[in-house]
Parts: sequence; C-alpha cells; structure tokens
Amino acid sequence: MEEDAGPRGLIPADGAEATAARTSTRLSRCWWGAIATALAVVTAGVGAVGYLALRAHWSSQAATSADAAAVAAAKDCVAATQPPDAAALPAVQRKLDECSTGYFKTQITWYGAVLSEAYQAVNLHVRLPEIDAAVERTNSDGSIVALIAFRAKISQDGMADRENSYRIRVKMVTENGQFKIAKLDQVAK
Repeated sequence: MEEDAGPRGLIPADGAEATAARTSTRLSRCWWGAIATALAVVTAGVGAVGYLALRAHWSSQAATSADAAAVAAAKDCVAATQPPDAAALPAVQRKLDECSTGYFKTQITWYGAVLSEAYQAVNLHVRLPEIDAAVERTNSDGSIVALIAFRAKISQDGMADRENSYRIRVKMVTENGQFKIAKLDQVAK
C-alpha cells in the first residue's frame, strides 16, 4: 500500500530547509515592503499636515498684520476728531477727509462745520492723554470692527477743566490700500 508521494514528497531533508528558507525570505520581503509603504504613507501625511499648518500660520500672520494696521488707522483718525485747539482745525479737517469713507465721510462734512464754530466760540482746548483700541471682530467682507476707548481733557474759558471718557465702535474698510473709517458709533460716554 504505497501511496504516491508526489513531487514534494521525495524532497530530501536538506530540500525542506531550503524551501523553508525561501518561504521565510519571501515573508521577510513582504514585511519589509509593508513597513516601507507604511512609512511612506506616514511621511506623506506628516508633510501634508506640516504644509497645512504653515499655510494657517501665514494666514494668521496676515490677519494679525491687517488687525494692527486697522487699529492704528482707527486710533489716528479718532484722535483727529478731538483737535487740540482752533488753530489745528484745518489740518484736522484734511486728516478726517483722508481717513474717512462711506457713511462716516458724510458725517465728517457736517461735523467739520460744527466743530469749527464750537472751537472758535468758546476757545476750546483738548488733550488726549491716552487712546486704547482693539479689534472686536473681522467681518466676512474683509472689514474690521474695532472698539476704541479714550479720555479727553477739555478746558475752555470761563469753565473748570473736565475730563470725558468715550467708547467708540468703528468699522474699518480698506480703500486704495489704506484702512479708513466707514462708520463710527458711540457705544458709551
């Protein structure tokens, strides 16, 4: 009752070791290939995440720079609404014309005439010891809303000196590459 051993059944013992070595070499190559593929995928993933993080950083830097420019322009323009004396009115009016647009531009036209009369009538003197400002929000249209707080020390003939505190919300828009006030609202006095 001999059975046919077939072609594999007749391999000598040394051949079995060679077959096992070939099988483990193939298995070893598969593992090394899988590890190399996994490392390549992880490397590509880390590279993609790094690139996205870099783009987010650049975007954040641009937004921070725009916020700083808007706040500086807002402080400068709001300070111009409080001229030190009547002699400064022509320069202040030019400054307000340069830093305003939209609805605020129409307000400034009216404000300039009233301001001139008031300063000359009562010999008014104003000092701004400090102006603080910060970005409240950035709108989807690219405009920036800033909050400004300042104190004005006012002196005039025949009255005791006084100090007024103001809180103002301004909407800043870019026009010809510069931030300008488009709208100014007093939040509190």
